[in-house]
Order: sequence, then structure tokens, then C-alpha cells
Amino acid sequence: MIERIAGLRETDPRQLGPFRLFGALGHGGAGTVYLGKGAPRRGARKRAAAVRAVRPELLRDRQLRARLRQETARVADAVDSPFVADALGCELDSELPWAAEAFVPGVPLSALVALYGPLPEMSVRALGGGLARGLAALDAAGTAHGDLRASNVLLTADGPRLVDYGIALGRRPGAVGAAGFGQSARRAEDVFALGTVLALAASARHPFAGNPLPSAREGPDLAGVPDALCVPLLACLHKAPETRPTPEALAHALDLSGTATRPAREWLPEPYLHEIGSRADEARALIGRRGWGR
Repeated sequence: MIERIAGLRETDPRQLGPFRLFGALGHGGAGTVYLGKGAPRRGARKRAAAVRAVRPELLRDRQLRARLRQETARVADAVDSPFVADALGCELDSELPWAAEAFVPGVPLSALVALYGPLPEMSVRALGGGLARGLAALDAAGTAHGDLRASNVLLTADGPRLVDYGIALGRRPGAVGAAGFGQSARRAEDVFALGTVLALAASARHPFAGNPLPSAREGPDLAGVPDALCVPLLACLHKAPETRPTPEALAHALDLSGTATRPAREWLPEPYLHEIGSRADEARALIGRRGWGR
């Protein structure tokens, strides 16, 4: 069963920045993410938002706060992709620091695969095409996702969406995918991570047996992945970062026909669509039907 949006506890805030809060979407190492609604800036229309209450102890470094603000502003100004949730802003110097993205009325890929099993090859190709195009949009803006995993991929009625991008607070470095700190290195790391996400989607198994930090000698286990998908996924998971495909090349290889741009009802299995519809209805019941944004 997919976890429902939790009600606010007595200890939860009722407001973060311009956003009134209605429920808790999830809890992570960087802080709780709330379902909110508000105008991200003066004069803007109200939008549904996923608002993270960032743990203050993660923001003690002034340079890190500056980089987070810079990345958020860059995505907000330069990324316009149907596969990336809009950045709505952040406030990192207040007593209750927060960062917000547009709320995506969808369900994490990780939860859907755990409940209903792997996706058919056609669905994985559409999923991969959409996510690769989202990574390409981030890369074109001079940034990267930085923490791509199945729980940060939401499936919606419109298609897949990348969320929780940018600098990953509290993240442990050192995976095979990690290639350094430059833009090309971050891009290669994202492509590696996308390979693990798509392998999970295609087989319901992690290609490194659930180990988030595979050793440099460990090769991926793609048992259960359709043969036709193994070649592009092995390219993503190559240990040499410079040999991995660019996001644009990967999108072309996986989804030449552009299926990802079509409504998800054309390529997702019915059980997945049912759960997505239920999550959207649940959120609308909490905050109303207006102000969804993209």
C-alpha cells in the first residue's frame, strides 16, 4: 500500500516562508518535506509546493548556503522542462530554513516498483527518455541533480518528474558513479545514477544488490533486465565516467519516438496509474484544486 500524505503533528510548523502547510509528504536526512501552498514571490499566483524544512545544523557553512541559493536561482531562471519540478525558492538564513519546489501530484517510482513489480520495457524506455531529457535540461543550465534515485523520481499522470535536485545535503560521497566536482563529472555521476534507477524499474532489483556505494571492482547485476535494455544501461553504469553517454544521447537511445512526452496513460501499467490518481485526489482534497502549476 502506498503511504498516504500524513497530517500535521502538533510539533510541525503551520507556515514556512510564504507557504501555508497542509500535510507531510515525507521525511529524509535533510528534513521533513511538507505539502504547502502559497505565492513563491510577491505578485505571483499561489502554487502547490513541496516545502522542505531544512535541518539548521546542515546549513552552518555559509558557502554551502550560498551555493544552495545559487543553484535554486539557476534552476528557477534557466530550467523549463516538463521532466523537472520547478524551483520555487529558498530561505536558508532564518530560524526555520526551507527550500521549495513545485508540488508534483505523483508517487515515487521506488514505492510503485516495490508494490507492483517491474515496468515493461516500453515503459522503462519512456521513463528513461523523460528522465534523461530532464538531466539534459539541468546540465544545460550549468547544474546537475546530484542525488538521483528512485525515491526522487515521481511518476505523474503527465509523465516522470525529477525532484529534490541540486546539492544533496547530508549525502555520503564515494560511489562508483562519483567522478569529481566539475560540471562534466556531475553529469557523468547523474547518468550513472539514472542507470541504477532504470535497472531497478526494469527488474525490481538494484543492480548493486542494494549497496549505494558499490566497490570499484563490482560490476552491475542486470538479471531480469530485458536484453534490449542492457546495452544502454551498461553504458550508463560504466566505471569510467568519460565513457558514459550524455543525457541527450541516452534519451535518443532509449526513447527515439518521444513516448515520454505523451500522457502516462499511454505507457504506464494500470495499477501504477491508479495509485497516481489516488495521490493526486488526496492532495487536491487537502489544498483545493486551484494553484497546481505545472
